[in-house]
Amino acid sequence: MSASLNGRRIIALACFDSFGKTGMSMLAACRNAGADTYLILLDVDGRTISRRQRVEIQRVDPKTKITRHPWNGRQMLLENKLDSSDAVILALDGKRSRDTLLLLKRLWNEHPKRPLLVSAYPGILFRHQLEGMLDRAGVDLLCLNTPNDFETYAKGCQGLNLDSSNAVITGLPILWNLHPRTQSIERGSLVFFEQPSVPSNPLQRRYLCQQLERLANHWPEHQIIFKPRISGLERTLHRHHGEMTRGIKRLSKKTENLTISFKPAAHLLRKCSCAITISSTAALEAMAMGISTRIVTDLGLNETLGNHYFIASGALAEFESICSDPFSIRHDSTWLEHHGYQPNGKNQFLTALRTSLTSRDNELNDNAIELAGWGSRDWQEFALANGGISMLASGGVRSAQRKRNRTRSLIRQLRDFIIGMGWIEKVVRGR
Repeated sequence: MSASLNGRRIIALACFDSFGKTGMSMLAACRNAGADTYLILLDVDGRTISRRQRVEIQRVDPKTKITRHPWNGRQMLLENKLDSSDAVILALDGKRSRDTLLLLKRLWNEHPKRPLLVSAYPGILFRHQLEGMLDRAGVDLLCLNTPNDFETYAKGCQGLNLDSSNAVITGLPILWNLHPRTQSIERGSLVFFEQPSVPSNPLQRRYLCQQLERLANHWPEHQIIFKPRISGLERTLHRHHGEMTRGIKRLSKKTENLTISFKPAAHLLRKCSCAITISSTAALEAMAMGISTRIVTDLGLNETLGNHYFIASGALAEFESICSDPFSIRHDSTWLEHHGYQPNGKNQFLTALRTSLTSRDNELNDNAIELAGWGSRDWQEFALANGGISMLASGGVRSAQRKRNRTRSLIRQLRDFIIGMGWIEKVVRGR
């Protein structure tokens, strides 16, 4: 297997830091199998990947070269890479995967051959599960996290009369190289891993800050670390509040063992005695390393928080329970292997990639990309003609509606302001 991709050239396109780490994890596996690998970070306007985020991505595989390009310049970039690449990994969110597949479909006719297309996920699927998979259904090899994801995708394809044989269960690529720790940690830290948009309620975020202060007071001999998802100057795919970081900073002034750390999650986990979160992928990383893990349920258990994904994991707990005993390992390793951690996932990916590359060697003139997962051909033609690419998304119409509503709201606010000024109101009314 180590030389199975000798002579192959494989590139990955990625937006945002989590997708960059996923793309780099897949490229690292390919490079170790003999391939020449390159990661291209596509900078989205207003959400450029920061230097710190690039360093973390590069740390996944220091030997794979990283280059940067603007998202709006991807057409020229792809035109230059199509003939020379054997495979392209689309480490992109659903919307940008869809946009790129449409672009590639147009470009195929101008090139004598095309590379194999691969896609994967950077985190757990607990929202828009089927929609996200069908956004990527046009690729040749779709890497899925869990047997449940695979079953959902197969049923969705069956309902649309599509072939689902392009899917393979590989687990989360960022977990491929994680193994249980062999050394015990004395007085290890208790780390809370934040997410950029969970929870969305300001009062809930303030409550979590107070509970972390309570935890710090209960375990004064342990460092209680708050790990922000990003710094205040960085951006992710999701909306970021930043309020918890400011709240923890205030509380840390009077609570000596409550601190904030921007170090990589992998670094913090190595010295961690308990990983705490609402529904972050960091929980899966901690479980894979054999670290005590707690999924907070104080705010409820539901799809909005995403902690419903961890039902039956054994890690669900309220802060009162966490304060009592944060160190006992309670998660179910069998559950973990069915929810993102595949011990043999890397080899499954490489085997599927090698098989797909070999079987397609004589089919590189095929111009088809299957896009039926986005709806009927008639609908796609209608949507593209009347609203553009964004209309193909289930949220496309809603996003356009929001723009119209914003305009109406501004008009109403201006009207209410003018009418609220008594003397103008009298003039208007002729009094």
